[in-house]
Amino acid sequence: MNIPRLTAAWLLVPLALFIPNVCLGQDVPELTVGRLAGDARPQIDGRVDDEQWSTASPYSSFTQQEPDDGEPATERTEIRFLIDRQNLYIGVVSFDSEPDKIVVSQSRRDADLSDTDSIEILLDTFNDGQNAFVFGTNPFGIEYDGQVMGEAQSGRFNTNWDADWTVRAQMTERGWEAEFAIPLKTLRYEPGDERTWGVNVLRNIRRKNEQVFLSRVPRGYNLHRVSVAAKLRGLSLPARREVKLVPYAVGSVNDDRTLRSDTVARNGDVGLDVKWGVRADLTLDVTVNTDFAQVEADEQQVNLTRFPLFFPEKRPFFLENAQTFQLGQPQAVDLFFSRRIGLSESGAPIDILAGGRLSGKLGGYNVGLLNMQTREARNDRTGETIAPGNNFSVMRIQREVGRSNFGAMFVNRQGVGSLAPRDDYNRAYGLDVAWQATTNGKLFAFLARTDSPQPKGGSDYAGRASYTHANAAGSGTVGYAQVGERFNPEVGFLQRRAYRQLDTRYNLTYQPKRWPWIRRFSPHTNFTVYTDLDNKLETSRGHWHFFDLQHRSGARFGYLVETQQDRPRLPFTVYQDVAGRRVVIPAGDYAWMFGMFEGNTDPSAPINVSVRQRIGRFYNGDQTGWQLTLGLRAGARLLSEIGWNRDEVTLPFGSFTNDLVPIKIAYAFTSLANLQGLIQYNRQASTISSNIRLALLNRSGTGLFLVYNDRRDTSDFTSDELLGRSFIVKYTRLFDY
Repeated sequence: MNIPRLTAAWLLVPLALFIPNVCLGQDVPELTVGRLAGDARPQIDGRVDDEQWSTASPYSSFTQQEPDDGEPATERTEIRFLIDRQNLYIGVVSFDSEPDKIVVSQSRRDADLSDTDSIEILLDTFNDGQNAFVFGTNPFGIEYDGQVMGEAQSGRFNTNWDADWTVRAQMTERGWEAEFAIPLKTLRYEPGDERTWGVNVLRNIRRKNEQVFLSRVPRGYNLHRVSVAAKLRGLSLPARREVKLVPYAVGSVNDDRTLRSDTVARNGDVGLDVKWGVRADLTLDVTVNTDFAQVEADEQQVNLTRFPLFFPEKRPFFLENAQTFQLGQPQAVDLFFSRRIGLSESGAPIDILAGGRLSGKLGGYNVGLLNMQTREARNDRTGETIAPGNNFSVMRIQREVGRSNFGAMFVNRQGVGSLAPRDDYNRAYGLDVAWQATTNGKLFAFLARTDSPQPKGGSDYAGRASYTHANAAGSGTVGYAQVGERFNPEVGFLQRRAYRQLDTRYNLTYQPKRWPWIRRFSPHTNFTVYTDLDNKLETSRGHWHFFDLQHRSGARFGYLVETQQDRPRLPFTVYQDVAGRRVVIPAGDYAWMFGMFEGNTDPSAPINVSVRQRIGRFYNGDQTGWQLTLGLRAGARLLSEIGWNRDEVTLPFGSFTNDLVPIKIAYAFTSLANLQGLIQYNRQASTISSNIRLALLNRSGTGLFLVYNDRRDTSDFTSDELLGRSFIVKYTRLFDY
């Protein structure tokens, strides 16, 4: 295969790595931090009334983005910043003319803040206009934090970053108030006196569905638009040196009834994670005998295609700084996908012996280095090899130029140990660019290559170029991608290979002023076509969302039509149950169309409903399907949700009905102590699985975790045969030096 002729932008990548970093000036608000002397510091209790706060000037000029873009906020907000040698303190008073109507609908750490009254604070600690930390809370006082890279474009916002900080919030006679204490060693920055950071604040007034910003953010963007942040001046920042130790101890009892032996396995283990702030802008993470016992279970999905599904990473070690290691087209061509480390193809865990990650800024570059070593894995029942020992290495470098960035990445998997075959390796190389061509337009491109040993491997290329433009009226994207037949990123995610792809999409955003009850009218369309490398049609999908209306309360409803084509060259199984009954779609050319209604009520209400109903064709048959979700909330503490997803498919060569019923329940004792349950019924697998998780958190996501897993056979409804169950106790503790 020839190198794809996608864009000349790839030729700029090696040169751009050495272009000096510049940043466009912005006409934005300016704030000054107050400095604390001696040991005087505010008491973090959720009331901004300590005398120390009087030393900081409040800022209160907030501007609406929704519903009336550019207008002053309808409720007053005051924010103050203080600093000493250890912490940054932030005090927020959210005045409210009707405090009894404040909405508090979330009570769990890192919960979505869009359906509750809330505050989110963005800190651009390098003042580079691209990268930032986000800290947030609501009147219940939950901790919400995340990392922004590249203004969070292409999904580069990581809500799974768990920092060590403190927040308290209270409902008061003024409305609600919050106090934040963020240790400076939690952040990355350039030390020195009279430093400047970028800062922005989003307040969500939920009953009005109103979003207001400290520094105005254009409609079409959100808080993660780092380049328009205000400037916080007068920061005196010490050199950052920290060592954090997070040891763990875990014990488990596992009863797997699918094994030949009826013995119950009892195991115990210990391990250690170390975080070392090498410099104020560079962090080394080391893990020994890594354990992920406290991780939430995957939510089951129904696959009616001939391509693999994407299951997101949920393990904390890999989620931190995950955006640093992204290169490619998310969920289609990912050069690095951390689920390939420590998990088999079926999702079974493989022991990780040790690993390390160095990430941050070095000499004006964003850098990321990762190395992990896994143990050999065998099937306990058959004794066959699941995976040999493997060493995984990733190297990432990126140069930022204003709001653009250019980078390169190398990924290597090397089989080691007695079970590894000779020349057992896979290597991937990539270059990427995100070029801010105009204020609202950005070009994204990447070129990647993989190498594997012959005869089954070989070398091949993949690449993509796309251009996105967004403004208050809407957003549009056009892109082209190509993946070679032998392109094989074994430590990444590849949905399909040997194709060319052309895609385009446009979303219209219109707010009719004459009907204030309408928040948004958003018809949108996208079209994607795949051909083989000889330009013969493989697959196409047209999505025509003619009607999409959002009520000012947050309720939404609409109607869409989809047109699809597919040309499988080989028969594929679209459905197979546990009894072995299969429905196979033969090779051939297919074209079909269906319509779908979708809608939801106000998601912040104590009772809310969402529904999607699909009626139409499927290949050369018929399909009827629906997705129903009922959400129930009792105050802020008890949240529950029950869903029912059904597909009824009738084909000339077989018919089937599949049901998937997920039930989620969460109860918060406090903002750091919660009980969660996920129960899933899968008709295709004829199972009911349960995952019950009690988390009693202390600092930075550490604490005591109790996890119970249960899986039962429902093929015969006269009984619920136990297939397996496990009980896990894990305790982690943060030691901060």
